[in-house]
Amino acid sequence: MASSRWERLWAATGAAAVALFACGLLFGDILASDNYPALDAPLSEVERYFVENGTEVRALSFFHVLSALALLLFAAYLRTCIRRVAPESDGLSTLAFAGGVTAAIFLLLSALFYRALAEPLVARDAPLAHGLLVLSYLAGGPALALPLALPAGAGAAIALRRVLLPRWTGWLGAAAVVASLASAATLLGSTTNSSAAYGILLLAAILGFLWVFSTSIVLTAKGGGTGSP
Repeated sequence: MASSRWERLWAATGAAAVALFACGLLFGDILASDNYPALDAPLSEVERYFVENGTEVRALSFFHVLSALALLLFAAYLRTCIRRVAPESDGLSTLAFAGGVTAAIFLLLSALFYRALAEPLVARDAPLAHGLLVLSYLAGGPALALPLALPAGAGAAIALRRVLLPRWTGWLGAAAVVASLASAATLLGSTTNSSAAYGILLLAAILGFLWVFSTSIVLTAKGGGTGSP
């Protein structure tokens, strides 16, 4: 009984990661005096945002650190589940774990960039603040979305074989993989928040986190059960 309860809590870490990520955005974009600065925002706007919203940006950083830790735990749980139901697919479980760990690391890095930007002295140094702003977008954008293609792809391969996860999560995972790989286009040139490449990046983030959340909920309901859903 106790083992099953802990298993469900471990499975729920994926949903927790998404919820904590959303909590960070709540502080950074809604509770702050303005939305988080765009990539091409004027330096004066960048300085004003971070000087005026130091508390909110620190909260953004805090929740995204917690989100990164929860994502790391979920990656470990997904690897365990895949090994349990498909021991012959050790390569898939390794890819899922490696992708989840990499995504968690970059999410943690983006949170640390937020925290640095919350320092008034950093915010008032225009070139430094702009550099950290771009890094926060890169670490929390394509560097986060691309690795998520690995656990989503591994989960999709398992689900489409009607093992462990419902088949619809497999199609969702496949869509997340395609969008995540396409989001690499944001690295090919200067990108603004209104560009098509940035739109693809947002789609990749939405699909990737939706896959993590839904898969986590399914596994929590199953208690990490084995066999066909």
